[in-house]
Amino acid sequence: MGVILRQSFTNTIYSYVGALIGFVNVIWLFPFVLEAEQFGLTRVMISISIIGAQVASLGMGNVTIRYFPLFRNTGRRHFGFLFLAAVIPLAGFLLLCLAGWLFQSPLIRFYADDSALFGDYYLLLFPLLFFILYFHILESYIRSLFDTVVATFFQDVLLRLFQTVVVLLYYFGWMPFGMFMWMFVGTFGLQTLLMLLYIGYRGQLFVIPDLSILTRARIRSMAEYGAFAILGSVTSMALGNIDMLMVGGMTSLAETAVYAVSFYLASMIKIPSKALMKISQPLIAEAQYKKDVATIDIIYSKSSINQLLVGGLIFIIIGVNLDHVYQFLPKEYHAGIYVFLFIGLAKMIDMTAGLNAAIIRTSPWYRFDLYATVLLVLLTIGTNLIFIPIFGITGAALATALSVLIHNILYVIYVKYRYGIHPFSKKTILGFAVLIAALLVAWGLPLLPFWIADLVLRSAIAAVIVVTGIFLLNLSEDLQEFIRQVISAVFRRRNG
Repeated sequence: MGVILRQSFTNTIYSYVGALIGFVNVIWLFPFVLEAEQFGLTRVMISISIIGAQVASLGMGNVTIRYFPLFRNTGRRHFGFLFLAAVIPLAGFLLLCLAGWLFQSPLIRFYADDSALFGDYYLLLFPLLFFILYFHILESYIRSLFDTVVATFFQDVLLRLFQTVVVLLYYFGWMPFGMFMWMFVGTFGLQTLLMLLYIGYRGQLFVIPDLSILTRARIRSMAEYGAFAILGSVTSMALGNIDMLMVGGMTSLAETAVYAVSFYLASMIKIPSKALMKISQPLIAEAQYKKDVATIDIIYSKSSINQLLVGGLIFIIIGVNLDHVYQFLPKEYHAGIYVFLFIGLAKMIDMTAGLNAAIIRTSPWYRFDLYATVLLVLLTIGTNLIFIPIFGITGAALATALSVLIHNILYVIYVKYRYGIHPFSKKTILGFAVLIAALLVAWGLPLLPFWIADLVLRSAIAAVIVVTGIFLLNLSEDLQEFIRQVISAVFRRRNG
């Protein structure tokens, strides 16, 4: 777990720096600088492009993670694997552009009733899709080289800084909204260009193909896996973005903006999980290749308890301070409090279940990922159709939480069936008990007159209770070691 912990903690630090920048952007700058409909437009376009990028990739992101161990050979320049990873998605991108052009009218009509602004900037979806697609491909490649930190820095920190600059330029009247949208999309292009330059700096930009390693059996195996991977990735991304899209289509871009703010707050809970996944999935793929179930079991169980404790603490800190957060937002955004609650619960469920999806996607039984996710997309669409007309944006969040719960129950059962392992133990129950205690104490504190002092006190009390529980109950050796290192680093700086 040394490599996993080192890079996941570094990724987490970068991710939270980026989250702070994103907090300023999403919670303060964008809602105040842009009209709610304009802000909602940016969220909808990103969601559509993320799903579109998974379609256009033709499964190459997942193929890279799973099959790169076969190509890994620096002396042979990895047999020019990057060439295949870049060219195949280009075909998918061109096909998706054709489909987007053919179905332009019905797509615009879906958002036309309350979201007419979408039609004005529809064509910007294509460059945005291209940039997100190729960042995804390049990130998968660099992750397969066990290098995840720089990609996290580009995506979570630099991209958001670029967007801060762009929205400030618009705020000061130095550009019209149309130019703002072009530059907003351009920030994703700059991110992708920097990733390409970094791969070149690493000396890993091998683009001359060497097809000698591609036997018919391997091509057939990769093609079959890619076909299932693309469907699985698309449905998985749809599962994560369909609520945003359906809120935009069934309500308005203004309500989408409200939903997006609360969704962003809840997404901060899962930042450690994303950091862990970036380095763990390639290592799980290596263990699958070596048929090392013991290593998979260790990663699986440790990922569950670590994510439960870290994610739970973040959920509590944000949850007990929601009133302080929403006081800086226009009143129309206050309706998203229950959205945070349900989406936050969904994130906690997903994190506590561990890396079950990564295990299945890199296994010989990867087809299950597709079947289960398709079923859950249909469930999500159905529950959104039922709950959004009744509960509005809160209904979309409730539908997402229900879908994530069923999704993880199925995955945990299937991993247990195939490998005989599951991520839970007595520590899981104790971890929940510690988190509940921290929540009740932090929530029950009397309100202080100064909001900053109140926020700091509630957060500190919750953190102390959770950290104390981790040590007294020996819940996680990894987190204990990390906390010791942090304390030691703080004292060294003071003494220095």
